[in-house]
Amino acid sequence: MRRIFEARSGLETKFIAGTVREIEELFGSRIPELPEGPIGSAEDEVFLVDLFPPLRKSLRELIEFIHRGLSEESVDGRQAAFAQGRSAAPLDNFEQVLETVLAFIIEQERRLGLMNLFWLAHSKAVAELLHEFFTQSGVKPDIKYQMHPFLQGAHRNAFERIWTRYKHRQGNVLRRNLGVDYNTALINCIIDDQLPLTEVSLARLNFSQILVEKNKRFHLTFREFREVHAAFRERLRDVLRRKDPRVMDLFRRCLPGVRPDAYEEERSVVRLLFNGHVVTYLLADFASQGAAGVDSPVARLERLTRRSWSDLVLDYIDFFQAVKRSEVVDLARQTVGVIGRQQSEAELREWYDEGRLYRFHPDGEIWKLARKITVVFADVRGFTAASEGGVSERELAHHLYGVFDTLAALVERYQGRIDKFTGDGAMITFGFSRVTAQDECNALRTALAIQEMMAELRASGRTGFTMGISVHTGRSQVAHFVVDDWTMDRTVIGRNVNIAGRLSGSGKTQGTAFDEEAANGEPRPRQTPTDLTRDVWVDEEGTLYNTGIVVSQDTVEEAVKQSRGEPWMRGNVHGYRYFDELLRRNILLEYVGDVKFKGVGRSIAIYRLGVEEGAATVPGESDRECE
Repeated sequence: MRRIFEARSGLETKFIAGTVREIEELFGSRIPELPEGPIGSAEDEVFLVDLFPPLRKSLRELIEFIHRGLSEESVDGRQAAFAQGRSAAPLDNFEQVLETVLAFIIEQERRLGLMNLFWLAHSKAVAELLHEFFTQSGVKPDIKYQMHPFLQGAHRNAFERIWTRYKHRQGNVLRRNLGVDYNTALINCIIDDQLPLTEVSLARLNFSQILVEKNKRFHLTFREFREVHAAFRERLRDVLRRKDPRVMDLFRRCLPGVRPDAYEEERSVVRLLFNGHVVTYLLADFASQGAAGVDSPVARLERLTRRSWSDLVLDYIDFFQAVKRSEVVDLARQTVGVIGRQQSEAELREWYDEGRLYRFHPDGEIWKLARKITVVFADVRGFTAASEGGVSERELAHHLYGVFDTLAALVERYQGRIDKFTGDGAMITFGFSRVTAQDECNALRTALAIQEMMAELRASGRTGFTMGISVHTGRSQVAHFVVDDWTMDRTVIGRNVNIAGRLSGSGKTQGTAFDEEAANGEPRPRQTPTDLTRDVWVDEEGTLYNTGIVVSQDTVEEAVKQSRGEPWMRGNVHGYRYFDELLRRNILLEYVGDVKFKGVGRSIAIYRLGVEEGAATVPGESDRECE
């Protein structure tokens, strides 16, 4: 959720300013986390969620059961369905199914944000089911807000039972899997604040329909809210006319990015009157202006509502705080898509395999953690020799800062993720959060950008190092290791990560971190290429020498397929060529040879990545940018 509110462009809010600080104040601690994934509102940038079908079925039965009970009133005013001891099977069944799903999530959570994602998706499903139910003919719409205590109780019972079970009977599962600082405020808001369960959207919230007599969640009628709100609005108008510098500074902190001359606009007024700091100041201003007098607005309001000013204000604050928290939930839910039954199984499987679909079914893995990932290793050449020479550790660190600080910006530009720094190298992944068609192309763009950066650093005298880079695509496992109560180490593991690391090596150093041969103290003798201008070559024994960019056959096949590249040949050199629309350059993938690694059953065909010299032109009509 943090990324949703940090990426503020295009964020439409009505009651909140949308700052991280404000959200943290509303929820009492840091913003609840969601999985690493999309933050945008575009259709292809939402969290796709598949909820357990029996949960939806039991929820529908529960809604029908509660509605019948509230509709069939006996003579004394009590609900007949509940007072006459009818079977509460729908309540029990829903709680049991919800408990099963929550237990399943806790077992797989590992601080991924899965619990929060589930509650956002589930609350969206509840609100949609209620909307669907109450738009039917013959259903009394005024009962909708009377249902909340029963929905709240069913959700609260299941949540607290499962929480107690794992907190007291399962050792430290909650502490380990969710973290010591896990914040349940989001879940509490969804269960207790009513609006996340009853409103499909808060964009057109109608207070007159919510603040009705039988709504037990809010102890404020619409008439009382309107009168208190009007009193605060009038006081705010007086404060704005005075333009006290200290007050204007308060407003600037509450509405960052809004010009002071826009404070009197309706949009700004609503946000100010729903801000706790502003309301606190207005309350003090009431007192300072003698608001307790017989003819004061406060006294008139107490006579009109027959309630004390302090009670009215407490209920008013409780209501607008619930509305603001609910708007945060609503904004977060806009990045969640709950799939229906209209999708085919093949489509769902594709989304799941790409890491785009979260399946909250208690019979498998929620999120596909074993999937196709592109790994880039970038290793500095000459670092070991420099560290063994007369260069101090401080100077070495300074040189590496100059390289890696710039490298990090390049990785971010092309939507990669720095998995780890390995002293004199970096491991970069594409497809860690979810697989996209751009992963292989972005990996190649990143590799080219890093080599261009290194050339510029050498030309300016800021480094004497070179870089060996490898790019490999293959199935890997996304792993989440618990470091301590607060920290997780998230990385990718598996055979293909190992291969990517070996491909980044050069001659006798290629196996330093990965090759058993080097670990046994039996390095291969370094040989010299016949063409000294080549930065990537393979000797007769299948040993790779790399001070350029090596790309595996697997990555080449994916990139060529996505870019619709074509076979290419120049003299004895052959490979593939495609036009990259983003870089506006012709990309060359030149076949170098087959590399052999000890312990790997097959040789690996490798290509050298480069850029065609001269003007960038589309090699053929079929060449397109990676889609």
